[in-house]
Amino acid sequence: MEENRYNHYIVTMTFWTKALDAKTGPAYQRLADGLHDAISSGALTIGTQLPPQRELAYELGVSTGTITRAYDLATRRGDITAITGKGSFVASPASGSPDGTVNLRINLPADVGQGVDLAAALARRTAADFLSYIPFGGAERDRAAGASYVSLGGVTVTPDDLIVTAGGQHALTTALMVATKPGDLILCEPVTFAGFLDFARLTDRHVLAIPSDKDGIRAQAFEDLCAKHKPAAAFLTPTAQNPTGTTLPPQRRKAIAKSALKHNVAIIEDGLYDPLVPSVPPSLHTLAPEQTFYVASLSKTVAPGLRVGYLICPDTYRDAANDMQHLLGMGPPKAMAEIATALIEDGSAEKMTRAQGAEIIKRQKLARKILSPWVTQEDAYAPHLWLPLPAAWTSDAFATATETEGVLVSPARHFAVEGPSNHVRLALGAAPDRATLKESLKKLAMLLEKSPARASRSV
Repeated sequence: MEENRYNHYIVTMTFWTKALDAKTGPAYQRLADGLHDAISSGALTIGTQLPPQRELAYELGVSTGTITRAYDLATRRGDITAITGKGSFVASPASGSPDGTVNLRINLPADVGQGVDLAAALARRTAADFLSYIPFGGAERDRAAGASYVSLGGVTVTPDDLIVTAGGQHALTTALMVATKPGDLILCEPVTFAGFLDFARLTDRHVLAIPSDKDGIRAQAFEDLCAKHKPAAAFLTPTAQNPTGTTLPPQRRKAIAKSALKHNVAIIEDGLYDPLVPSVPPSLHTLAPEQTFYVASLSKTVAPGLRVGYLICPDTYRDAANDMQHLLGMGPPKAMAEIATALIEDGSAEKMTRAQGAEIIKRQKLARKILSPWVTQEDAYAPHLWLPLPAAWTSDAFATATETEGVLVSPARHFAVEGPSNHVRLALGAAPDRATLKESLKKLAMLLEKSPARASRSV
């Protein structure tokens, strides 16, 4: 036992001594950074017990206080967890449940090490950041940061063009409230963001699906519906569409923007996934800025817990939108807005977004390999996968069966405007790591090869 313990300490000592020798900055931060790197590289695995603080301090020749601060920073980053009476252990990312279930229903960004930058940004906050409200519509510095962030998705605006909001849902609700009124018709994709459908149901807006094909909504169908039904608005996600993952071709975007201008239909563009897609086609906002609301957020690229988003508004709606977002929640907490701004200004947000995009490509590749007999879509940049099911399965039956296997997926009815299609959505970023995702996908593949269990017959 003592020999194993000694060997374990030799392993842990190696990366910590290297961290102390090779890195700059306070000793506690160097140690926490070295610990994070060891976890990210796989040198330390989930559940590994760390040395007691006093013993580690002695071995490294630093104060116990330095180790305490390093462990505290690592805990705030989510790298380790302390269990009273037992010690400190490498933590499991919190995207599963205590019983080991992997939740692929929630569209979360993958863990690409953003905990390091987030913890550092939070540590720099003073109490004053928590003692007041964000300025009306966002401080000029926050809006300038927002303009810089949306440029990662190919959208060019000035700080005066946008409003800082409490996440993407807040921005979307604001746009819908000022662009439409109860009883109005809103066009949308046949399967779409569940939060939009909930809004329409709760506020007496009517929705109508635009016919689509494998490339997304059809431009001529959009033109025909605009001419026939005179909708007030259209809610569209042209890039990495949720849930299908499709990205609308440039020519269709141009035609849709032209029809919206012709028929005076407000476009509400969900651009949350734009920064994840290399060489993203021109946004609808770029093609028709005077007609388009553009919704952006850090939720899918950095961290949803920041609750920071941005709404770009046409000039004629901006004052009303500012009043509406203030009424709906007064924007994000001041401290969160300032953290988001700091991350954008120092380049951390771009670094995390690029890392997120690269990780999603790897997870998509893994999913397509394991689910290759069933996956047909070609887009590989969306953080979600729209999985078609064999005829033997219904969407709800398959979702129930996966739950018994410890994997949660979203049935098609969560997204359907009319009758649900025979698909489920997988949120690929939600698994704590690729190894967990791989095992979850294998379970789904095994179910796809089977027929649903038959209910027992009455006799």
